[in-house]
Amino acid sequence: MITMGIDVGNLLSKVVVLDGDELVASGIMETSGNASSEIGGLVASVLDEAGIERGKVEMAGGTGSGAELLSDVDFTEDEVTCVTAAGAYLIPEINMLVDVGGQSITSILIDDDGDVVNFMRNDKCASGSGRFLEVMSHAVGVGIDEIDSVAASSTGAVPVSSQCGVFAESEVITHVNEGEKPADIVAGLCDAIASIVSAQARKFGNGDRYTLTGGVARISAVADRVREKLGGTYYPFPHDPRLAAAIGAALLAGFEEE
Repeated sequence: MITMGIDVGNLLSKVVVLDGDELVASGIMETSGNASSEIGGLVASVLDEAGIERGKVEMAGGTGSGAELLSDVDFTEDEVTCVTAAGAYLIPEINMLVDVGGQSITSILIDDDGDVVNFMRNDKCASGSGRFLEVMSHAVGVGIDEIDSVAASSTGAVPVSSQCGVFAESEVITHVNEGEKPADIVAGLCDAIASIVSAQARKFGNGDRYTLTGGVARISAVADRVREKLGGTYYPFPHDPRLAAAIGAALLAGFEEE
């Protein structure tokens, strides 16, 4: 069965096509003010990559903060349900999923049946999110894609103590002006974000088998630190972790048809 999942996030939009539970093709673009018109182009590109005509897609599901912009889907579902569906189906061993997206961190406790038991989201503040990391690293003059290589050259992380984006940026700029090495500031940022993420996840004391999803999960300098702080057993997400919600939407589309 061919299904499609579309996730319109705050920073990125993603499209996936599944054949059963096999990922056939995927695409990612920045979410813009014209997302409602541009998503169609991304869908067409992904279907072309998959070699599948739109009419062959039997069910399509949408999710994300901009899901209401989608017109060519059969249903929409919230992000928590979608990332849980992807995590629980692809990694049945987990009992917790931590999604670090563009604007929020969501920790989700999962039962043995793959259902959501509880979840927590820091949607009142973007601290620790992808946007937080992007702004802070930019203040150092380091691009988001350079963070891993720059942090790896650090000889001693410079502490970043503030969890507020405004104060943290001021703190980072102060470190720059004091002549601290960019690599050491970036390493300190990664430590700070890992502390924020792990502190939230630790509130679920029985979530000891987990995976990480969302864009920040791709940054090893943060993800490795989160794993060190959380302990337990970590299971890597089997695909690009940015695609988790879209994959979940596509899997749920298959379940809807059944």
